[in-house]
Amino acid sequence: MPNRTFETYIFALFNEDLKPSTSERNFGLFRPDLQPVYDVGLLRNPQSAVPTPSPLMGKTWCVPKADATDGALQSNIDFVCGSGVVDCKPIQDGGPCFQPDTVRSHAAYAMNAYYQATGRNDFDCDFVDTGVVTTFDPSKFH
Repeated sequence: MPNRTFETYIFALFNEDLKPSTSERNFGLFRPDLQPVYDVGLLRNPQSAVPTPSPLMGKTWCVPKADATDGALQSNIDFVCGSGVVDCKPIQDGGPCFQPDTVRSHAAYAMNAYYQATGRNDFDCDFVDTGVVTTFDPSKFH
């Protein structure tokens, strides 16, 4: 809205990845290194609104932590598949990634698909401290 004045409320200036729930995480305008998360028109030089990959070089994957419970992993599946960001048909019955039919395996697919689709940022793999970024291809272990 060029040349217009309006009131607005900014929920958070910086992303807060230490919030206890997922409902208030990553609402900030800036990452801790002052790189913008979203282009909301506050900067003088326009920035790309497309998320940039994390500084990790090479291929990275998001996998469940070893101590993550099945209940927490099922919550991750529900979140990812309900977000509309990822197509979860491959882990549904009859899908190419349905086997092995375990919550951990399905969560690994869903969590990594979400991580890859949202820009491979570390915070996209947190999942309430149940995910971890790895440089080892998890498909090589099946």
